[in-house]
Amino acid sequence: MKKNSFLWAALSMTAALAMTACSNDDNDMTEAPVAPSTSKTIPYTVTVGGDEATTRATVGDDNRTLKFATGDKLYITGENIQGVLDLKDGDENKTSNVTFSGDLEYTGGGTPADDLSLTATLVSAQQTVGTQVSVNDAGAVTVNYPTTAYCSSINDAVQKYSNLTGTSTYGAKSFTLTQQTAFLNFVITFEDGTATETPLTAVVSNGGSAIATLNVTTEIVSEKVVAKFVLPVAAGTTLSSATVTMGSKAALNINNATLTGKVYNVKKTYYTLLSAATTSDYGKVVCADGHLHNAKTAVPAGCTAVGILGKVTSTGHGLILALQDATSQTWNTIFGWASVTYADTRLRVLPDDAARGKQLKSYTALGATAVSNWAVAQKSDYEAIFTNLGSTAYWDGQTYDDNVNAYITGAGGAAFSQSRYWSAMWKTDYRSWYFYKDYWSYDPNGDIHSVRPVLGF
Repeated sequence: MKKNSFLWAALSMTAALAMTACSNDDNDMTEAPVAPSTSKTIPYTVTVGGDEATTRATVGDDNRTLKFATGDKLYITGENIQGVLDLKDGDENKTSNVTFSGDLEYTGGGTPADDLSLTATLVSAQQTVGTQVSVNDAGAVTVNYPTTAYCSSINDAVQKYSNLTGTSTYGAKSFTLTQQTAFLNFVITFEDGTATETPLTAVVSNGGSAIATLNVTTEIVSEKVVAKFVLPVAAGTTLSSATVTMGSKAALNINNATLTGKVYNVKKTYYTLLSAATTSDYGKVVCADGHLHNAKTAVPAGCTAVGILGKVTSTGHGLILALQDATSQTWNTIFGWASVTYADTRLRVLPDDAARGKQLKSYTALGATAVSNWAVAQKSDYEAIFTNLGSTAYWDGQTYDDNVNAYITGAGGAAFSQSRYWSAMWKTDYRSWYFYKDYWSYDPNGDIHSVRPVLGF
């Protein structure tokens, strides 16, 4: 009996030790409890001020004034803090300092420090979250710049795609916003025969890659055929080898620049290329880069006027009449110059700067089109040029008149003077043809007369 009692007591002690050991092991594996996260709702009011052009996005009825509007919201983000503030009632239509109020959610410990950095982004009443702008879980706003659509005006672009942001601190409770969008305002003019209401696909490229592909239609503006569109892009974008291409037309270069938050006017013009010239282009000014522009008008900025298109053959070659006289010569001197054939005619090429004079620059090409350099043309060539430019003066062959001079002076050139001009054609062994305003005649080859050369292409 005593043995049994002792055994039971021993087993009881062993069980107690085992249970104690298990209990100690469990206590070693137990993790300390995690404090639950806290979220505080903090009422918050700020002022927004600064320059009108960088603090608001709604355009007034006058099409110029920028103002705040009912529905404008200010998105606030920072470390462990975010919220959306509403424009104060009564501050709509203001163009200067306004107040935004609302609640911020703060998940940090304690209370926000006064020096806690905050970012504010204005989402205007004209911007739709999910369309023009996106907002992530942290409350940060991103503008969705268009790549397959465009804005019809600067006002439309500013209201839909402005990105107005600023930084401050929690304790300051005031923000000055800065425009983070650049607006490319395209005005493409067509002087190449493109008709109004022509649909074209505009491709804007940067660094060789398309950043936008837009369908636009030409219209009449100030009696010219144009395509107009505005493309918003992020400020800070660097344009490198940037171009705009309209349909199958040649790409137009856009000046390289790092864009800031403002409007950039991109004004480009399509002209008929010299290589595509036809008889319908008679009288147009030929520029050094090989394009033509309308006759009797001021030469466009950036265009170096070379001459007036006066003749085009059935094979697409022709003659360009100089805007200035060359150095006066004897016909014997002209006869000694090398001859070349252009536009189905034989030309005598002026050999050097002394023969060309100070007014005429040497050319071997206009754009991608090779030319003969300045040369004296045949009698029949000058007659054809004057006829094609609308001259009504003649006596023994067509000569120039005020109709011809109007094309020349309209391009900034010098009209034919009251003197005799040699052609490259001789009359007899000792005399050759010259033209004057009212007639053709011939003089001894040793006489010195004026020279108005041409370029053959």
